[in-house]
Amino acid sequence: MTRERVIKDIGNIEEAVKVEETVRTGYCDVISDNLNLWIAVEEDIEDSYNRLSKKVDPKAGRAFEELALKSGDTVKTLRKLSKTLEELDDQQVDRIRVLGRLGDS
Repeated sequence: MTRERVIKDIGNIEEAVKVEETVRTGYCDVISDNLNLWIAVEEDIEDSYNRLSKKVDPKAGRAFEELALKSGDTVKTLRKLSKTLEELDDQQVDRIRVLGRLGDS
């Protein structure tokens, strides 16, 4: 199955730079910001569940401890995604640099 193009053909270096910069600011930066917020929320959830586990009856406390562990696992996964996203951002910056050098030639 083919899909419709999202961008038009890149016709020159200036257009290539613009597209690469748009990908960086419109996708990498936005996703990174949202990922960091999600991490912060999950850390707060984990902390809240740990606190709640000490305030309720033992059965509910164990459930909250388990939920806290799951939020902690989510944080670990999100941090891995964040690292991967940083690597993608570095690649984007490198492509912009290469195009800049081509434009200077």
